[in-house]
Amino acid sequence: MVMIDFKKDPNAEPNDVNLSAVLGDSFSAYKALEKKLPDFEAELEWRFYKDGGWLAKITRKKKTLIWGYAEAGYFGTNFNFPNKPHLLEGVLALDVSDKWKDSLITSPKGAYFAMQIEVRSVADLDDVYKMMEFKRKAK
Repeated sequence: MVMIDFKKDPNAEPNDVNLSAVLGDSFSAYKALEKKLPDFEAELEWRFYKDGGWLAKITRKKKTLIWGYAEAGYFGTNFNFPNKPHLLEGVLALDVSDKWKDSLITSPKGAYFAMQIEVRSVADLDDVYKMMEFKRKAK
């Protein structure tokens, strides 16, 4: 079995074949997310960054809704927000899993705060969609 390293190999493009090999059972959830993006008027683009490897950038117009990455067994999502009290309170008030909120609360604070959601199954997408809608409207 060939190991695909999306973090270091710029030639390991995140196409469906490679993503399926890395994501495994969670590939179907990734594809479901991809199909849902037009509902948010959003687009997904993969780019290779020297300091982070292959990252998926999901944008609506010029606004980045999600940064994503492929890990063994799941598609990771990061929702980044300016560190403003009303945004933090808004995220904490959302009806999303407490495990994601707990990781948010303990994440380092600075100019931004972030919530990470690991998409391992289609069931995890409900929280992703709630976060995308919040991020889409956030100011």
